[in-house]
Amino acid sequence: MSAPTAPRPKQAGPPNNPVPTAPVSADDAAKAKKSIAKLDEVLAMVTKALLTLGGGALIFTCVNVTRFGVSHEIPWYIAWMLDPLASLALITVLYVDGVLAEHGGDYKPGGWPFLLRWTAGLSTWVMNCWTSLYPDGHFHFIPQKPDAGGILLHSVAPALLILLAEAATGYRKYATRRRGELIAIIATFEGAKAAEREAAEKRARQEAEREAAAKREEAEREAAAKRAEAEREADRREREENARLENERRQAEIEAASRTRREEIEAERERLALTARTAEIEANRRKAEAEIEDRRRREQWEQDQAERDREAARQAEIVKAEAQAEALRKEADAQAQALRTEAEAAAEAERIRAEAEARALEEAEKLKRERALERAAAKARGTSESAVARTSISAGRASENGVALSAVPALTASENGGRIPREVREKQRDEAERYIAKCSLSGIAPDLERLGNQYGKGETWVGDRVRAAKKRLADEDGFEESVIADALDVFEDDDSDSAGAA
Repeated sequence: MSAPTAPRPKQAGPPNNPVPTAPVSADDAAKAKKSIAKLDEVLAMVTKALLTLGGGALIFTCVNVTRFGVSHEIPWYIAWMLDPLASLALITVLYVDGVLAEHGGDYKPGGWPFLLRWTAGLSTWVMNCWTSLYPDGHFHFIPQKPDAGGILLHSVAPALLILLAEAATGYRKYATRRRGELIAIIATFEGAKAAEREAAEKRARQEAEREAAAKREEAEREAAAKRAEAEREADRREREENARLENERRQAEIEAASRTRREEIEAERERLALTARTAEIEANRRKAEAEIEDRRRREQWEQDQAERDREAARQAEIVKAEAQAEALRKEADAQAQALRTEAEAAAEAERIRAEAEARALEEAEKLKRERALERAAAKARGTSESAVARTSISAGRASENGVALSAVPALTASENGGRIPREVREKQRDEAERYIAKCSLSGIAPDLERLGNQYGKGETWVGDRVRAAKKRLADEDGFEESVIADALDVFEDDDSDSAGAA
């Protein structure tokens, strides 16, 4: 029975890399391992250089972009965040594209990474070069007086960052492809070693079988010689010898079968150990994944429970706040109702008091007017005896002042018939309105025609004066008292004139 062959190790590296058909030596495998280590160092160096250049470009461009934001009325403690955001977005998309290209040779970035890369790069470059593109501060589709040196100075860092990232992608792709080839070489060497080891084991097993067969043949030859020499011995010795030889043959076969079985068991044990190690690794991986999944579910449950607790607390706070608000609202409504009731009672009392005061004032004013009119009528009756003298005096005044009225003070217009000054017009309106008010208070109908003739005005002007007099009596404070006082003064003047004439 032949021993089972050991399983061949799986090839390392991407499946796209063909396994070399030429024999691989130990030196080639060692060189491949050194090359893989060197490629790993180069990739680490490229990543460090990309991150260092990205950080330096971020620091270099942050000052100009911050000044650009501050010049556009953005506070400095907010403006400084604009460039790190754009630069970090650019560094992230460049680094992620490179790493994905390193781990997958067929990876090609889509439209969104392309748009993000160019949007972040161009926005950083434009904000950094704005003062050099438009030094006068006025935007033009084509810059009018750009600062070429400033544009070059501020374009170096973003350009180096973008170009290094693109070059790093190419480096990673090549290193990944080359690393796969080297891994295939190492796998070929290890496979060849395993094949040689398997062949050596097979040759050893065959050699052991041949030795066992040779030993059996030698034993048989010795037994035959002994049988030839012992033919003369008795049958008992011959039977014992034959039994001994048969036992030896069986023992040799048993030993050979035992060695073969031990070899098979050893090979099976190695295969089972390899399978057990593989199963243990797989079980550990599954256990780790299960633990991660359990931890994630437990954290999610805890977050959900915390959210539910916060929601319940918030609902309780809302209910409590609503109850407090309702209580406050009811209390405020009660207070407002009480205040409204008090205010209405106070307003009603104030209104009654104001009406009483108004009626009292109205009665007092009415009584005052009646007494004034009575005094004026008494004085008018007292002067009736000198009517003839006053008529002659009035005629004399008429001849001197023009058209005169018995109850209107004299006021003449311009002698040359020109434009009357504003002060004179206002005085004419005031005297005419006072005349109409005196007649109204005395119960005398005013002579409107003679009033218009005296001032040289028409019916419209006279009608306006009548309405104005009534409005002033109704609305203007002190006008009625002034008219009564003027009437009393006129009567006193007439009395003095009568006394002088007498």
